[in-house]
Amino acid sequence: MTGAADQPVGYARRRAAAAVLAAVCVGLGACKQGSAATRVELAVFSASSLTDVFHELEQSFERARPDVDVVLSFAGSQTLRLQIEQGAAAAVFASANAAHMNALHNLGLIVDSHRFAYNHLVVIVPADNPAELATFRDLPRARSVVIGADNVPVGAYTRALFENSAAHYGPAFVDEVLANVVSEERNVRLVRAKVELGEADAAIVYRSDATTSQEVGIIDIPEELDVRTEYHIGVVARSAPAALARAWIEHLRTPESRAIFAKHGFDVAR
Repeated sequence: MTGAADQPVGYARRRAAAAVLAAVCVGLGACKQGSAATRVELAVFSASSLTDVFHELEQSFERARPDVDVVLSFAGSQTLRLQIEQGAAAAVFASANAAHMNALHNLGLIVDSHRFAYNHLVVIVPADNPAELATFRDLPRARSVVIGADNVPVGAYTRALFENSAAHYGPAFVDEVLANVVSEERNVRLVRAKVELGEADAAIVYRSDATTSQEVGIIDIPEELDVRTEYHIGVVARSAPAALARAWIEHLRTPESRAIFAKHGFDVAR
């Protein structure tokens, strides 16, 4: 059973608010045009690392489509995949890797999926950098390191980074880093939070998550070790507003949306 902390953020709250508003409208006998009770709801399930950029894209989409209420829900891609498998009422799924998208596609639960954005990994440290890390090669000096769990996209990408590191720096480098891993988190925002709260000397996250925090320092990963991360999006097969789901996905390709992605540290797939 999925714990409360794993549930997509915002979806239940927005549905409850809409239900309350609908009840008020019934009591008053009418609602003004364009209210939440008369707008079509579009539920978008999205990887945690897309939180900031999708909130801004929600605003631009709703300006263009005032008849639509985009309901964003964020969690680890693996959590969202499980909820869709269990019948969650999502219309769009945006995953931080291909694996969870492909699993749903193979079950016939996703259609029209494709890659839509890229990201990169970085090391983050607390603002005061207690371990005095300056480069990626210094990472074994961190007394406490946080990474994503192996079934979480950021965790899978991190392990690919470690494979590259072993090939370039030797297995001992990776062994030293892994010996200092104190936590493996279920989404990238939880990984970042450990550093923001001063509970870890270092963590590995996406660049987009690092650049939106004022409480961490960023250490780049050498180009020869770089792991380019891929984001995939698709329409949930059983979703009622399938045309709106496709409209949301097309909106991500507009020049305005591409600029928003770039501002938040993403590369946009062509």
